[in-house]
Amino acid sequence: MKRSKKGGCLKWIVLLCFIVLIGIGWYISNAYFKVQETANNIQHKIEGRDKSDLRDKVVSIQDKGAVSVALFGVDANEERLSAGDKGRSDSIILLSINPKKNKTVMVSIPRDTYSEMVGKDTQEKIAHAYAYGGAKMAVQSVEKLMNVPIDYYATVNMDGMHKLIGEVGGIDVKSNATFSANGYDFVKGQTVHLDGDKALAFIRARKGDGAGGDFGRQERQQIVIQGLANEIVDVQSVTKLDAILKNIEGNVVTDMSFDDLKGLGLSYRGALDNVKKYQLTGEGTIMADSLWYFLPNEDQKLEVRNLYVENLDL
Repeated sequence: MKRSKKGGCLKWIVLLCFIVLIGIGWYISNAYFKVQETANNIQHKIEGRDKSDLRDKVVSIQDKGAVSVALFGVDANEERLSAGDKGRSDSIILLSINPKKNKTVMVSIPRDTYSEMVGKDTQEKIAHAYAYGGAKMAVQSVEKLMNVPIDYYATVNMDGMHKLIGEVGGIDVKSNATFSANGYDFVKGQTVHLDGDKALAFIRARKGDGAGGDFGRQERQQIVIQGLANEIVDVQSVTKLDAILKNIEGNVVTDMSFDDLKGLGLSYRGALDNVKKYQLTGEGTIMADSLWYFLPNEDQKLEVRNLYVENLDL
């Protein structure tokens, strides 16, 4: 089973509004209502869905029990959005967060995973579900793939992230690999300062020598989000705060309410600081449609799934 070391996930989630919206409020006393307004504006519930079909009853963060959250990093530039494309979910992460155990189980799902598109009745890459049916189809398709309930979701438009990085003056990160992309060179273990364009090159690279494919790109997305979160929580300027919140409104959506986000920051902090990370393993193959797909190892997928639901107390 492929497992990485614990830690770091709290700040990964910061940008996804679990802590970032609330964290800024703690640092800047007069920002509370601006933060609350932003949280309200980015809340988009999935129509017709009160709970997962795999749950017997509604699960709420307000009850301080174990919850399951799906995180989607989509690539939705202006051209795609204007054409009605909601964006493919290039990054898919599941979080099983248990405040009583002070533990989070994190599972990364490769974007090319061969999966059923729930509601479309086709077998395609799991990343396509978001493009076809937004959060609703993406959540249902991931639930079907992993046989786990999903209680909440959060989506970040990765294409808009470079603007936010520019607002905070760039970020410093340590490269996870040695590779080149869009004229930029990166060296494994070396700290590099990323402006918006350089950050996009860093997180988008997956092909070419050293880039590490989808697994490498997913890891770099997490590295950049963590670095960005470090900068955001240090923001003291109300001028910068306004720009940051505006950027978040344009690039983040979630079905969590302001109280849910606040509850995660207060009651789930211990669990978010203790993270066990897993990735689905398997092999790639060319299917009948002449496209490349990732086929997960079913035994390993079941093992990871069982660890995930065990942390949900199911």
